[in-house]
Amino acid sequence: MPTTTTKTEILVGAFVMLGIAALGYLSISIGGVQLVAPDRYVVKARFASVGDLKQGAPIRLAGVKVGQVAAVRLKDYSAEAELSLARSLVLPKDSVASIRTEGLLGNTYVSLTPGGSLENLRDGALVSRTEPAIDLSDLLARYAFGQRSTPDEATPSGGGAAKEEVFSDPLR
Repeated sequence: MPTTTTKTEILVGAFVMLGIAALGYLSISIGGVQLVAPDRYVVKARFASVGDLKQGAPIRLAGVKVGQVAAVRLKDYSAEAELSLARSLVLPKDSVASIRTEGLLGNTYVSLTPGGSLENLRDGALVSRTEPAIDLSDLLARYAFGQRSTPDEATPSGGGAAKEEVFSDPLR
């Protein structure tokens, strides 16, 4: 009889250990914790506005995640983002970094578009061509009030009155 109890205890113990291991694996994978640091390099990009871009946001090239935003900070009255990219990704020096959103009100991410330069970005380099985040409330206000140009473009440098362009609605 003692052997049956011992076998049952061993099976229950093994089952409990397997359950704890499964919970540990799920906790690590869902939490995004990486036990082995990936091989990455960091480039910086300066934007007029980063919108809702946060640390940890994905970086995509052709829709494929190739890195994540390491940090976002204010530098010389501009927003500077540190982009942590996979070492296997080689980007030309004239590549463009744009801030986009998934859908209308989705998460913000950085989209990379490679350029055609023969020189490549190195670790710590600055991406010289950037496109800031689009402000949805600004776009809606422009459309609602029929103004196509930005407020800066509304007054010409000569000081005269600006001609306001109005959107034409094809349904009217």
